[in-house]
Amino acid sequence: MVAFLPGIPGTDDLRALARRVDTARHRGVPDGCVLELDLLAAPPETVGFDPLAMISSGGRPLMLREAVAAIHRAAEDDRVAGLIARVQLPAAAPAVVQELRDALAEFSDVKPTLAWAETYPGTLSYYLASVFREVWMQPSGTVGIVGFATNALFLRGALDKAGIEADFIARGEYKSAANLFTQDSYTDAHREADSRLIESLHSQVVAAVAASRHLDPAAVNALADKAPLLRDEAVDGGLIDRIGFRDEAYARIAELTGTHDISPTDADSEDAPPRLYLSRYARATAPKPTPPMPSIPGRKAKPSIAVVTLHGPIVSGRGGPQGVPLGNSSAGGDTIAAALREAAANDSVSAIVLRVDSPGGSVTGSETIWREVNRVRDGGKPVVASMGSVAASGGYYVSMGADAIVANAGTITGSIGVVTGKLVARDLKDRLGVGSGTLKTNANADAWSINEPFTEEQRAHVEAEADLFYTDFVERVAVGRKLTVEAVEAIARGRVWTGADAKERGLVDELGGLRTAITRAKILAGHDADTEVRLVGYPGSSLMDLLRPKPSSQPAAASVSEAVGSLLGRSLADMLNHAERSLTGVSALWLGDYRF
Repeated sequence: MVAFLPGIPGTDDLRALARRVDTARHRGVPDGCVLELDLLAAPPETVGFDPLAMISSGGRPLMLREAVAAIHRAAEDDRVAGLIARVQLPAAAPAVVQELRDALAEFSDVKPTLAWAETYPGTLSYYLASVFREVWMQPSGTVGIVGFATNALFLRGALDKAGIEADFIARGEYKSAANLFTQDSYTDAHREADSRLIESLHSQVVAAVAASRHLDPAAVNALADKAPLLRDEAVDGGLIDRIGFRDEAYARIAELTGTHDISPTDADSEDAPPRLYLSRYARATAPKPTPPMPSIPGRKAKPSIAVVTLHGPIVSGRGGPQGVPLGNSSAGGDTIAAALREAAANDSVSAIVLRVDSPGGSVTGSETIWREVNRVRDGGKPVVASMGSVAASGGYYVSMGADAIVANAGTITGSIGVVTGKLVARDLKDRLGVGSGTLKTNANADAWSINEPFTEEQRAHVEAEADLFYTDFVERVAVGRKLTVEAVEAIARGRVWTGADAKERGLVDELGGLRTAITRAKILAGHDADTEVRLVGYPGSSLMDLLRPKPSSQPAAASVSEAVGSLLGRSLADMLNHAERSLTGVSALWLGDYRF
């Protein structure tokens, strides 16, 4: 009989100790590890300071760009043997899924991958899973590759019954934001635009699934007509490789990576290959963030690319989280413009990528950012716009002056048009017995009052302003995209496009994600595509950035003394970066203002 005395380590203890030593030796990444990715939700575009989210999710969420970069690093990392992911997205933006899918496709080309899920709840969930070498599902699951549908809500009838009048002006028959209030069903233009949008997304997904699963696109489309598919149909149709449970899937990835030959019951034992969540791998291997530094005479600095992130609806002023530090986030024209100035003033920054994830917003805020983009270009630094899930209306306005525009095939963009208006509650007040009155000094002082519709003179003025803003929009697109005004007008009029359709019409230069945009920026700056660069993020989003006021609007990197001050301030902010996350919100229409 063999017995282990108290205090003397056994075999399991020695094995665990050896693994800890090996992990430390490999800088936090165990040799031969399998990465784990839990995709019950898509990675967010940005994160800020949100302690409640940090507590509920067990730490700071991994951003989309961090996840993509980590997957690319892991593909070339000899310590990483493979990747297994639970892919069970209930909903996600198509462009976000595409950006993540492209990274996973490159990983799958060189290393084993396996996707598993209890069920694939929707088209985009399976679309993402299909890029893995093997796709698994539990017996009770279904493959919900049902295609795409869009649903519009129309309140015209309800508002009429309530005694509320919608008084709106739009430029572009496809500009449908106000249709919620002014229509009781689809207009022909609204139906045409939305139909083409989902057709484009559907064709992208069908083609990609067919290529990944080695199927005919017509066969995939036929399966979608019968979806959601039960397990036998999914397997027979070639969409699922195996019906099995989590433990069996983990045993299979161990077999595929060649690390261990174990049974399903041993999938979580000490004999299984070491595993590491992608978020842990990303933080263990990410380049250490450093603030922008001034150039030092006689010292050749590593080239830098600035990434200025514009996330959320565009507003005038500073923007940011509403109800600091929590709440929905907006992109302030002043904040993004200041970030562009600061990046341009940093001598070590050779190009700027403007990452846009916005449905639009304020005309004035968008124009402020557009102006700074053009000033940066005039100053000699290239600017590349990188479009995220959506870059429409004002989101396109701020992008159109860039040297190049990169969008995902599923990005929602375009919507070159203007809308404004108000809801008039005069009849509702009368029905409720609410009295009101107006006193004014001038004819148009009450133009935006909810008590009365626009007068003829007020409407003429609003129409003239809308005409001016729309004309400026179209003409500036023509200049930025090197198109004729007539060519822009044909694809404008408020119509939204997918990134793929926008590229065919000259609104976008290249399809791809942030990684593609950074490569484009390097080339425009005179570097080779594979040149290693340092990425510098703007604007700051830490708790200290939210609470610490700027000393002035002058760029922090414009002089050595200010750069040092910026460095000292950022060092404290970096201590809080692990606890950051921001909530995002979308407001497509703000009454009483002109909106792109």
